Formats: sequence, C-alpha cells, structure tokens
Amino acid sequence: MITRRLLAAAAATLMISQLSTAWAQQVAVPYVRWAELEVDPAKAVEFMGVARESAAATLLEPGVIALHFAAEKGNPGRLRVLEIYSSEDGYRAHLQSPHFRRFAQAAQTASAVRRVYDVNPVLLGSKRTLNSAAPHVRVAELEIDAAQLEAYKTAVTEEIEASIQLEPGVLAIYSLALKDRPTQLRFLEIYADESSYRQHIDSPHFRKYVEATKSMITGRKLIEMDSPSIGMGAR
Repeated sequence: MITRRLLAAAAATLMISQLSTAWAQQVAVPYVRWAELEVDPAKAVEFMGVARESAAATLLEPGVIALHFAAEKGNPGRLRVLEIYSSEDGYRAHLQSPHFRRFAQAAQTASAVRRVYDVNPVLLGSKRTLNSAAPHVRVAELEIDAAQLEAYKTAVTEEIEASIQLEPGVLAIYSLALKDRPTQLRFLEIYADESSYRQHIDSPHFRKYVEATKSMITGRKLIEMDSPSIGMGAR
C-alpha cells in the first residue's frame, strides 16, 4: 500500500485502505478535474442521456479512475462533474476519444456552459466499489479562513478517513481545493442512500469535525444532487 507520506510528498492524498495495491501504485498522483455545466433545462433530459453514454465509455479507458456527475435537485440543467485520471496524459487521451467528441457536440447543441477547474486533492476518500441502487449525492462549496487552512485540512482529512473506514453507507467523500483559490474547497459526497447520510451527520467523528472547524469555515453552500451517475474505472 502507498503510505500517506508518499502521497503527501506528491501533494495529493488518496484514501487507499480498501483499494488493491496494484491500482494504488498507478494513482499515487491522480489528475483531478472539477467541472460545472449549465444546460438549457428544456434539453437537460436528452443531454443527460448522452452524458451517461459517454461516461460509460469513458470508464473503460485505461487512464480513468473515476467519473461522477449529478444535477442539482430542482435544477436539472445545472450539473457538477468530478473526473479522476491516473495522470494528465490519461486526461489528454480522453479528450481525443470519439465518445468525448460526441459529448462535446451534445453540449454545444444543448447550449451548455462548461466551467472546468484545476484542483488539488485534499483527500479522495472512496470505497473500492460504489454499488448502490439509490445513491444519495451531495455537493458542498466551502470558503476557509486562510490563516486556518492547514488546520482545516487536517481536521477534514481525519473526518473523511473515519467516515470511509467506519461507515458502510459512506461510499465516497472527495475533497478538493481550487488551484488558483486554495481557500475555496469543493466536496462531492456519495452515500448508499439518504438514510446513510443521516446516520453520517449524527456520527461521533462528524460531530467532532463540526465542532473543530466551526471557526475555520467562513462561507458554506450545501447542495443536494439528483439523477446521479457514479462510476469507477476498470482496474
């Protein structure tokens, strides 16, 4: 297994306690992209169909670790997308694929506005498989006090690790910092169902995190997501 020391040295931390050694060795320095898409609501259903087809093909690419996306609840034309690749080369190869080109064409037809952000992982916490018949997905956008940023990262890393290890219903919690605005963090959280989320926010480690970080968070937006597509690459 890759140790946290190695990942820290690479400036990207990946939760690997439940992943195979072979895969972990391939993703010591994952390349991560965070995107926000705004689609004409009248074309959102058709666009989501194309996006799901493209995602299924993307997950078969050798350089792809994970691809997740979902729409805001009550706002089907506003999507968040998380892409994790084994390297930047894997991402560049993906951009040349026929299915990505079909997706890009569909986005243009749907009048989509696509904002892609370079991000630094704080912690990519995930179970080995994300099987769920009805996943409950949430996004959080946080602003952290710059003077307390490192303390916040330490606290949230501890909380995510405990959640992945101790809670069967917590499938993944990904924490990312925008490269050009490192005090702005994005979270994508995937639970087996809504009940698992409710249990999570009542857990001792989550309550400890809330208490420890309440003075560190200066801005917060919590978003419940709908129509999620979650997938892990072949490995």
